[in-house]
Parts: sequence; structure tokens; C-alpha cells
Amino acid sequence: MRKIVIIVLTVLLLCTMPFSALAADPYDGYSYTTTDEGTVDVAAPQAYLPAAVYGSRELGVTLSGPEDLLFDKDGNLYICDAKQNAIFVFSPQMQLIKTIDSFQNNGAEDHFSSPYGIYLTADGKLYVADYGNQRVVGLNSDNEAFLILNKPESDMLSETFIFQPQKVLVDSTDRLFVLSKNVNEGIMQFTAEGRFLGFYGSNTVSAGLIDMIWKEIMTEEQTDKLVQFVPIEYTNFSLDYKGFIYAVTKASEVNQPIRRLNLFGGDVLVRKPIDGSELVVGDVSYPYEGVSGITGPSSFVDITSDELGNLYALDDKRGRVFAYDEEGNLLFVFGSLNSGQVGSFASPSAITYRDHKVYALDRANAELIVFEPTEYTKIMEDAMSFYLLQEYEKSLSLWEEIIKRNNNCDLAYYKAGYCLYRLKDYQKAMDYFQLVNAKEPYSDARAKQTQINMNQNFNIIATIAAVLGVAAVTVLLIRYRQKKKQEEE
Repeated sequence: MRKIVIIVLTVLLLCTMPFSALAADPYDGYSYTTTDEGTVDVAAPQAYLPAAVYGSRELGVTLSGPEDLLFDKDGNLYICDAKQNAIFVFSPQMQLIKTIDSFQNNGAEDHFSSPYGIYLTADGKLYVADYGNQRVVGLNSDNEAFLILNKPESDMLSETFIFQPQKVLVDSTDRLFVLSKNVNEGIMQFTAEGRFLGFYGSNTVSAGLIDMIWKEIMTEEQTDKLVQFVPIEYTNFSLDYKGFIYAVTKASEVNQPIRRLNLFGGDVLVRKPIDGSELVVGDVSYPYEGVSGITGPSSFVDITSDELGNLYALDDKRGRVFAYDEEGNLLFVFGSLNSGQVGSFASPSAITYRDHKVYALDRANAELIVFEPTEYTKIMEDAMSFYLLQEYEKSLSLWEEIIKRNNNCDLAYYKAGYCLYRLKDYQKAMDYFQLVNAKEPYSDARAKQTQINMNQNFNIIATIAAVLGVAAVTVLLIRYRQKKKQEEE
């Protein structure tokens, strides 16, 4: 009887805990490298693994359609559920603190309808993209509406325009940015008071060469029947640690599906990976996957970033997260779609980063998945941190450790080379740069080493020159005296 009680209690305890997937990896790690045959995918150590999965049972509330999430400054987690018409707030221990499903609007109770996006400012103001009600709602800490942003009146918008906000954020200048459904001119921009300023960060689609040729030779009537090449709407955005806006799109026709927008809406994302590809696009090699029927480039639905400047883009086509550094180098890839294992996505909808962990929502499974970094990723993060702190010796040892664990990591050779360059060990830096065909830094290191060789050999060269000079003068004097003597005789 006692054994039965113990077994029952153990089962009950397990049922109250979030599912853990650390016992088995739900996907294989991979990355990309450039070879003589082009860019190919290669095996790589796991970067992040699902540590816990929280569903309705673990969270204590019914999730139906989670669409957005964020953390406040105290580590409390906000989850926006479009089907529940509510925002759920959880403590750092994932205990439910409160549910925001109504608010005070001019003294009357009001409710959300299909809220798809949320944003929280540093001073505690909560903005909600109230999609079903065709408005943006701003709430203060007392759950009172201080802003109701309805359809703006503007000559820039057609009379048939329908305001359907899906995502919202506020920058450091208190400008309000809104992603509205079927708006492809860019991000809608408002003042803090809700006055429409226009469109921001227009995202253009590139027509293929054949399409442009056809448009040149077709009649006007035939051209009108073609799908017009118009800007593409963004799917999501977020602020990075410097106040820039990262924005992503799902459109496969866009050459730059990830953008980093400055104050004026210009794209300032650095695309200078060491392989020279200038590609910050997710998967670059995607053969037809017969079992799933999935093909084509990545399709991004959300993006976040960390304090080191690395970005994490969520691809809902294959359920993967692609992480890049500030120069556009692919760091790692993790995640999977419909693998049947715990921690696999069915329909990923949102992502955020906090304290070295990645949090992602799955709308189809109505789950929160928490990904934790592996030791490999922790070493890489430390290597980056030490480099930024100009502690190059510490950074170098960690990049060399990365190389031991993953000899396919081109970035590790590159960064190790730069550490050695900063430490003025130019010869060894050249060796690392040569291994990844980094021509420009190799040339810089070679020039420095040549200068050092010249300086080191200067004394020897000067001594030899002096000896040769003295010898030459001596010979000339001897010949002069001999000639003088002959003349006197």
C-alpha cells in the first residue's frame, strides 16, 4: 500500500511540473559555411535546448491563441492571448499574478477583442493592439485607458482603409508604431497623443529579371493583369538595446526580410558576414522536403535581440530560430517543427529574450517554450563579452575552445584572429584569417607583421650597411694611397 501511495504522489508531482525536454534533443544542430562549392549546411553543436514547456495546466489559466509576450523590469511575464481576449501576467516563478481582460474607459468598463500585440514602457504604460475593436489601447498602472487610438484620418489613407492593429511598440522618443493588417506602405507612425505622422521603414519587394523583361514587352492591358510589385507588409517588430527597431516579414520575394531601422526609417542592418554572402535571411539552402512538403526560404514572424547586439529571428515555416551577431554572421540555429517531441513547434507566433534564455509562444499548441543555452553557447557569449571589454586574451582562449568543439565554426577562427591581431601577434592572426579566407584582415595583419620584421632587422641591416660602408671606404683609401705612391715613384 505504501508503494502505491508513493507512486501516486510521484505521478501527481510530475503532472504539476512543466515538461522538460533535456533528456532528448528534439532536433539536430546545424549552421552554414562557405566552401569552393558554395554555401553549404554543416553539423554544429546544439546552441539552445527546450528546458521547459508551459501549457494551460502548468500556468493555471486557459491559453487558446497566445500571440505576443514580453517581460517587465521586475521579470514578470505578460502573455497576450487573442482568443481569450486577455493579457495574463505571471511572476518570475510562472505563477499567475493577474488577468487583464477589461479596463476603465472614461468611467465605463471596456473589453478587448482579439488583442494580437502588446508593449510595455519603462514607466509601466501598457499598449494593446486591440485588433478586433480596430484600435490601440493605452493603459496606465491603474488599468485606466489614457489613449484610445482609432482609425486615423489622413490623406495618406484611402477611404476604404480598415485600421486593424496587430503589433505595437513605443520608442525612446515616445513615438508610437503600429503594424496594421493589409498595410504594405510600411509601419504606421503616431505621436504620443495619437496623431498620425505617416509611414516608416517602407519594405520593398524586388521584381525578378524575367518579370521586368515581360513588363517591358507586354501591352498595357497585359501588364495590368500582372501582380503588381508593391511593398510588402511587416509581420512583427521589436526594439533592440540601442533603440533601433528590428522588423521582419514573411514574404519570400523580399531580399532583406530582416531589417534594422534607424530614427528616420532607414535600414542600417549590417550585412557583412565573413563568408561575404551579405545574407541575413535564415536558411540559404532549402531542398524540397518531401515528407512535410515544405520548401522555399525562411518565413519570419517575430524577432528579438540581446544585450550583446545579437538578433534572434523566428521562422514559422520550419519552426527554427536564427541567431546573428551585429555584423550579420550566423551564430547558430535551433528549434523544430512538428517533430512530435516536447519543445517542438506546431505554429510559432512570438519570441523574446531575457537573462540568456529564449522564450517562445506556440499558438497552435497554446504553449510557452523556454529554451536554455547549452555550454557551447555560454562559451560563445563569454567570448563575445570579453572581446567587447577588450580582454582579448580571455576572449581568444574561449574562441579557441569553440574551435575545438566545432571546427566548422568559421566565426571562431575569424574572432580568434582578431583577438591575436589586437594582441599584436600578427603572424598567428594571419594563420587564422587564412583558414577562413578572410582576405582583408589577413592583408592588414600581414602589413603589420612586415613592418615588425623590418623594425626587428633594422639594426642588423644598419650594421651590415655600416661595415660594408667602412670596408668600401677602406678599399678606396688603400687604392688611393697605392695610386699616389705609384705617381710619386
